[in-house]
Amino acid sequence: MKRSRLVLILCVITAFFLWVVYTLSNEYTAYFRFPLQVETNLDGRSDVSQADNTLFVRGTARGFYIIRNTWRKRVPPVRIFADQTMMRTYPDSEDAFFLLADNVHNLVNDALGTDLQLETILTDTIRLEYRREHFKKVPVRFVSDITFSPQYMSFDPVRLYPDSVLVYAGESYLAVIEEVRTRKVSLNGLDRTVEGLARLDIPPNARLSQTEITYEIMVKRYVEMSFRVPVITRNVPYRRELFILPDVVTVQFRCPFEEASETTGDDFRLVVDYNEFIKKDSGKIIPDMEISPAVISHVQLTPQFVDGIIQNRY
Repeated sequence: MKRSRLVLILCVITAFFLWVVYTLSNEYTAYFRFPLQVETNLDGRSDVSQADNTLFVRGTARGFYIIRNTWRKRVPPVRIFADQTMMRTYPDSEDAFFLLADNVHNLVNDALGTDLQLETILTDTIRLEYRREHFKKVPVRFVSDITFSPQYMSFDPVRLYPDSVLVYAGESYLAVIEEVRTRKVSLNGLDRTVEGLARLDIPPNARLSQTEITYEIMVKRYVEMSFRVPVITRNVPYRRELFILPDVVTVQFRCPFEEASETTGDDFRLVVDYNEFIKKDSGKIIPDMEISPAVISHVQLTPQFVDGIIQNRY
């Protein structure tokens, strides 16, 4: 008899446990409250603000989630990122901003995760405060280790988007920050234009308006070319003559393959300025490349120096 009662009690407990599990596994519509943190990218201001009002929402979740959320003494905040274009300002306050709930519905839904399916946000307006901070704009320095395939190179500087960022820190720290570097980007054997993302090294005791930038490395096939270019003189005084020896110099350079056929010796102009020449005690000078195609690289002159002789003209 006692054994039968024990079995019956165990069956009742098991059935009740299974009923609880089944019941809590179903989905129900309920109301929830969450603290809300909003990160943004307002220039010259703090980047994170805790909303003054609690986020009140209605959504669908399993019973387990509802019970767990109800019994929690401290509910973890929901954190979203809202672009500065979504922010609205109060006319009577410098640091006060607000968001309309309708504009952040999808952001909140993503932040809540898969356990809770958001139906509606019952809080109409989300009130926030972003105080002004010390900041300055500094250039980004691209740090890289790049090699190219044979007959390929880059004729243009690496393009960075953006090429500068805002640094937020105390005034004493800002004074010594002149640039922000990327983490080293290593690329080998490039034979085509590449794009990518580079993380930024954040200076100590500071934060940045963004933590990564986009880079673009323009890669072109090149050919090596050379032309013999005459050296001309300029600013020679009346009754003076400046003779250049040799008066023709070989210009060697690299040129993009696509533009090689259009490049000629007439695209170059080598000049020796009389006023600069007379400052040289050695009587030798490097001709100035006054005109050259914008796309060429690795220019070398042979010979590099030319001699000059000044004579009076009678």
